[in-house]
Amino acid sequence: MRRAGVQAVAAIETTPWTLQHEGRTRPGGRSSASFAGRRLNEAPSEGEASRVELGASLAQSPAPLSAEQASDLARRGFGVLGLAKPLRSERDENFLIRTRSGDYVLKVINPAEDPTVSDFHAQALIHAETADPTLPVPRLVRTRDGAPQAGFDLPGGRRVVQMLTFLPGLVAAEAPRSPTLRVEIARMLARFDRVFHDFRHPAADHPLSWDLKHAARLRGMLPGLQDSAERALAERALDGFDLTVALALPQLRAQVIHNDFNLHNVLVSQDARVVGLLDFGDMIWAPLVNDLAIAMSYHVAQDADPLAPAVEMAAAYHGLTPLEARESDLLYDLVAARMAMTLLITDWRARRHPENAAYITKNRPAALAGLARFGEISRREAQDRFRRALGLEAAS
Repeated sequence: MRRAGVQAVAAIETTPWTLQHEGRTRPGGRSSASFAGRRLNEAPSEGEASRVELGASLAQSPAPLSAEQASDLARRGFGVLGLAKPLRSERDENFLIRTRSGDYVLKVINPAEDPTVSDFHAQALIHAETADPTLPVPRLVRTRDGAPQAGFDLPGGRRVVQMLTFLPGLVAAEAPRSPTLRVEIARMLARFDRVFHDFRHPAADHPLSWDLKHAARLRGMLPGLQDSAERALAERALDGFDLTVALALPQLRAQVIHNDFNLHNVLVSQDARVVGLLDFGDMIWAPLVNDLAIAMSYHVAQDADPLAPAVEMAAAYHGLTPLEARESDLLYDLVAARMAMTLLITDWRARRHPENAAYITKNRPAALAGLARFGEISRREAQDRFRRALGLEAAS
């Protein structure tokens, strides 16, 4: 089995609540005005899509650390003696730390990340330790002083460092695609979201490039797509988001969500059971339905019926975490918008970081193909199929 390094989060079960929008109180009592520099439907130009709209940690690459430096940080910060091996990452520096007693993941956080966001991730991990010990997520390793994370002055600035336990498993992207796998993933996501209902933190709604509720902000990046066909597909998806999703946002149930349940962030056993959840660095306060739509965006069929895998996943999710009719009706446009975001953000990132382009664009081909296939389905057809699969009354 292949093994993978991780970030992690979990929490406990209650009921989601309504998304408070545009300047109203957010989780932790902080106003949304302190997080957002624009209103929902204002889009940056290609040149502006950097530190504010895509997040400073996506726009900034720190001076790389050596494996020897990482081993030293593990020893000094956490009392862990081992050999470090670099792991691929979009914005932080991650290392596998191999020891005689087991393996760990050392996360050296991008210096551009707001310290309150790093604390958000750490506090979520702490919450997971008691909320649901059976949820297959890594655990936060305390520092030598018992703190949840360490701080070091390194070249390039002050860096927050976290250590996590390591989870074994086969990356789902390398497992055979099947209805069983899709149902397993959807049910695990539903369980995850139920577990996470009442987790709160002042930084839960921090600025994040991959925040689907702000997909319209990326419209100014469309000219950056050099291929006119790709640009047309992405623009159509953003048009659909503006038409159906944007106005519905204030009425949707919201909570902290995983926000990146893609096939590279799920570990499975040989019999397609989910045994690990990875990479919680994109967690965000958002509509609950966004989490399902994001997961579904990585399962659009490339042959036969393009919507069938998404319908399977919606039904499996609904069995544990029931969706409302208005949430079901938004799935089509949310899935399309997420695929458009994948095209736009990965294109922008790869042009600025060609040395890491292969990693950055790993999900891009599937997103492009998925958007093309989604163009074969009407919104009304998709809404009808989702409602039937969930046992909801047909739309009038």
